[in-house]
Amino acid sequence: MKNKKFIAWVLVGSVFIVGLIGSVNYFVDPLWNFTHSNKFNTKQEGFDERQQKTNYIYSHKAQNYDGILLGSSRTTYFNQNDFKNMNTFNYASNSMFPHEYKGYIDFAKKIKGNDLNHIIIGSDFFGTNIPKDVKFESPEFYIQNTTSLFYKYKMLFSIDALKKSISNIKISFNEADEYYDRDNIKHAIKVSEAKRLKRYTVNIKRHTLELIGPNYIYNNEYIKYLKQIKQENPDTKFIIFTSAVTADLLVSIIKNANRINEYERWLRELVEVFGEVHHFMTINSITKNLQNYPDDDHAYPSILKLIANKISNHENKNIPKDFGILIKKENIDQHLETLKKQIHNYDLNLTLD
Repeated sequence: MKNKKFIAWVLVGSVFIVGLIGSVNYFVDPLWNFTHSNKFNTKQEGFDERQQKTNYIYSHKAQNYDGILLGSSRTTYFNQNDFKNMNTFNYASNSMFPHEYKGYIDFAKKIKGNDLNHIIIGSDFFGTNIPKDVKFESPEFYIQNTTSLFYKYKMLFSIDALKKSISNIKISFNEADEYYDRDNIKHAIKVSEAKRLKRYTVNIKRHTLELIGPNYIYNNEYIKYLKQIKQENPDTKFIIFTSAVTADLLVSIIKNANRINEYERWLRELVEVFGEVHHFMTINSITKNLQNYPDDDHAYPSILKLIANKISNHENKNIPKDFGILIKKENIDQHLETLKKQIHNYDLNLTLD
């Protein structure tokens, strides 16, 4: 009799624990499989952006989007609503490379049920490097997870998901340097000067060293990836811009990593495929001001708003006249000559020791 009672209590306890895990994961929804919002999930960690955003666009059926934004972590900080008169879904993810674009474009089209009106791409120079030590799966991996039968319900009982749920509950009631809200908007608060300086010092050296010597090889397939998505989406408007990293990082890439030839090739290939590029990876009043960045390369959302507004032809009096240039075949030579002179005269106080 005692054994039966013990077994019964074990079963009840097990059901309670499993139910509790499922309930917490459902209410917090760290993987963005559902559409509800509450006080326990107002702030969310972007711990697996490829999976989370694929889940998001699938669960929301993309009913409000007629275009997508692609790019690396530098592009994830864009508020998709700052592209005025353009219903855009920010599909950018950490360390996204050009060979991934096609998979996410095709999935967004499939969810939408027709061609996309526009595709915006935040192009990074690092994307021209042949990927090494790839940390992420192909788009098909994340898409298969999202669309597989019972996936989102199975994830309700995941212990890993529970850990993220608990973490999200904590940050929802506390401050965090950065977080996503339930509308796919990434927020970032201004960090302390000590934290900014530490991030800047470490990352500008790391980003430069990643482009020196055998660490960097220009990917000859780069232009093929671009041509493919352009050819497969003939009725879609492509809007290409370059990431507004700090002027310090730009100059270090050219001077310390000696990548002027590859930098030129990158811009020329973008222009060749798409006709024009909104170029912000230059030396200007925004990129020279390090207070616009929490590190060496990720601009704050308030700065990215200027880019989004300019790209979407939305008047904003806060956009400096020297911030961004539209480069085409007709003016690219002149622009590059001017930029070379600016870089030559730029005083960069940086050692890589």
